[in-house]
Amino acid sequence: MIAYTSTRVGGVSMGDFSGLNVGAHVGDDLLLVKANRHQLPHNDKITWLEQVHSNKVVSLPTVDTTADAAISESPNFYCAVMTADCVPVLLSNKAGTQVAAVHAGWKGLESGIIANTVHAFSCEPSEIIAWVGPAICGQCYEVDNQVADRFSAYPLAVTSSENKNKFLLNLPAIAEHQLANVKVASVTQSGLCTYCQPDKFYSHRLATHQNKRSTGRIVSVIGLS
Repeated sequence: MIAYTSTRVGGVSMGDFSGLNVGAHVGDDLLLVKANRHQLPHNDKITWLEQVHSNKVVSLPTVDTTADAAISESPNFYCAVMTADCVPVLLSNKAGTQVAAVHAGWKGLESGIIANTVHAFSCEPSEIIAWVGPAICGQCYEVDNQVADRFSAYPLAVTSSENKNKFLLNLPAIAEHQLANVKVASVTQSGLCTYCQPDKFYSHRLATHQNKRSTGRIVSVIGLS
């Protein structure tokens, strides 16, 4: 099995996308994005999704790439999701015959993208292991009460902000709660924050705070070898 998450270190993109940007939809020079993607391990096997913050899961290979999660049982087709604050979740069954990658922003978390992906496996959820990758942490992700209220049922996922009528939302913690709710017990958190470490990761929220027009994307990949 092969699994990794890229960083922004290296690469040929410049300016606001400086580094190893693999996002072809963010305004970067597509020739530079292609060169960056070519540097990725097993890049010829990666299926790139058109992510739309949905709860849709596709099984690879597929011609329909508009989705926010992919599952594969073929060593020729690797699952991948791009992020720049949202939560990437990599999944595998313990038998090593099925793998999946999930892109989970707050919209995907609310609409059940994680549960949908777990249920796409042919094994029991207790036979699945999960890794929650680099994402914006609970101390850096401020939201309004309308978003915060959607996740009030998750213990410690929502805390008060110093700013009036604002709250701090812990997306990685919500992802772990949702995995536990569907009986995935083996979950490892990367503990890496995309906002806190701008030298290593791209952060859409940080770019917004810096009045940048856009930023790049990292990718989390998993495949059977």
